[in-house]
Amino acid sequence: MSDTQADQEFKIAGQRFGQRLRQLRQVNKLSLDALANSAGVNKLTLSKIERGTGNPTLSVVWKIANGLGVPFSSLLKHEMPPQLTRFNQQADMTSPDGQFVAHAMTEMPEQCTFDVQIARIQPGNHYKSQAHSQGVIEIVSLMQGELTVEVQNQSFNLKTMDCLRFCADRPHSYFNSGSVEAVFHCIIAYGQIASDKAHSY
Repeated sequence: MSDTQADQEFKIAGQRFGQRLRQLRQVNKLSLDALANSAGVNKLTLSKIERGTGNPTLSVVWKIANGLGVPFSSLLKHEMPPQLTRFNQQADMTSPDGQFVAHAMTEMPEQCTFDVQIARIQPGNHYKSQAHSQGVIEIVSLMQGELTVEVQNQSFNLKTMDCLRFCADRPHSYFNSGSVEAVFHCIIAYGQIASDKAHSY
């Protein structure tokens, strides 16, 4: 790699760091003055970093992270690029009898607290799901067919394009009362614990 290429890549990395710093500062509703006071870093230094013209040392980066109250690594993350996932690129999760199939629509980064799935259930099939971890919420949107969702002692009959939100940290089930395969989108919103994602169909 030539010196010119290295300098250009270093400049781009500095600009990304500056953009990330500004983003986190604004999310936390901090002015440059407020962050300078909490981090113990000169306001002019912070301003240069955000513009991509500064060259912060490791100790300065640590001070900024502490001032923002965020992990050190969060200042170094790149923006998440768009990701196109073809339907056949993700694996299916199938119930033991094969009548209920859940398909992950895309691979979610670890820091995300939700999953997006497409689920399919055959006519006449009644699939019972275990309770998820505490605080987990499901949002079900029916795209095709008919679907009855049972949450404890309540029953909800969905028609095409209907949407149901419910607390999924209790037993719940899906019943296809129609004559064709039911297809629905399911968003599973987890709590703060990443291990909640270990739920298995």
